[in-house]
Amino acid sequence: MKIEQSELKDLMAVVSVTIEPADYQEEVAKQLKQVRQKAQMPGFRPGMVPAGLIKKMYGKGILADVLNKLVGENLQKHIEDNKLQILGEPLPNENGKIDLDNEDTFTFQFDIAVAPEFDAKLNGKNKLPEYTIEPTDEMINKQIEAYTNRFGEYIPEDKEKGTKAEVKPCAVDAELFAKVYGADAPKDEAGFRAKVKEDIVRSLAEETKYRFGIDAKAAILKKMEKVAFPEEFLKRWVLATNEKMTAEELEKDFPKMIEELKWHLAKDQLMKEYNINVEKEEVEDFAKRIAKMQFMQYGLMNVEDAMLANYAQEMLKNEDQLRGIVERLVEDKIFEALKGIAKVEPKTVSQEDFDKLFK
Repeated sequence: MKIEQSELKDLMAVVSVTIEPADYQEEVAKQLKQVRQKAQMPGFRPGMVPAGLIKKMYGKGILADVLNKLVGENLQKHIEDNKLQILGEPLPNENGKIDLDNEDTFTFQFDIAVAPEFDAKLNGKNKLPEYTIEPTDEMINKQIEAYTNRFGEYIPEDKEKGTKAEVKPCAVDAELFAKVYGADAPKDEAGFRAKVKEDIVRSLAEETKYRFGIDAKAAILKKMEKVAFPEEFLKRWVLATNEKMTAEELEKDFPKMIEELKWHLAKDQLMKEYNINVEKEEVEDFAKRIAKMQFMQYGLMNVEDAMLANYAQEMLKNEDQLRGIVERLVEDKIFEALKGIAKVEPKTVSQEDFDKLFK
């Protein structure tokens, strides 16, 4: 067997895999023998169908399977041995046609595309804003009002009096404090307001953290805006692997695909640069945080840790959710690392002005 690669040109090359009879004959003969032992055909005893007939009926299909397996394994080995960071997957070259009927030595050719060289790292010259939102009294009052409504008294409809069903807000007292915060409930209204403010601050911290990530990602992609890709190959690969996608849909979505590809490559580079890894315990803890926030949306502020852990484990059984959590943790670690590298500029803004950043 022989594998050759042409010289890279515009990030593309052709890999040729040549397979000779000695590479496949033994395996083909082995599989033909196995088929013959199991074959049942009218006029012949089980396992006694002539070998020539078995070869005529099944030989070409078995040969094709063996060749495909050999090509796939050795093509992958070539990519790994040469540390090629390929884009997409190898695609059959239009010149690599195989004649199973009249040849015994076969040369398969594949087009490959490799990732361009780039530098996604930021430095002290890159400015990144880090926002802080101070909760206002109005925000605290609105949150307390939401609690009094949520834990208020339900008044049913009274047709005789012509009244509709409604919820009467509860009092802001120790009973409400306990319903919201359980055993850790504050003792008075001042403590309750302080606790509510802490919750809002935590919530806002997640928002500002998310915004920092948006700005950091934008700065990284800006460094990569002139990085060129073998677009025709990528379009061909996308269409080959997405049968339902039309050429028109591809042209429309392609710019976004390139941005996603840039970000994927940038993350890989930065993970290596900053020695970033994601541990199993971190994934589980993050899933528990998601579960806790979901419970909080329903007013359940003090869910037991065991229940959170069970919900988290169920969540992680979903491969898409697991992948999403790992990617989020990787991005969070990259953004945190950038805080010690780029020039971070603290900015205090109102909630209104902060919200305008997303418009």
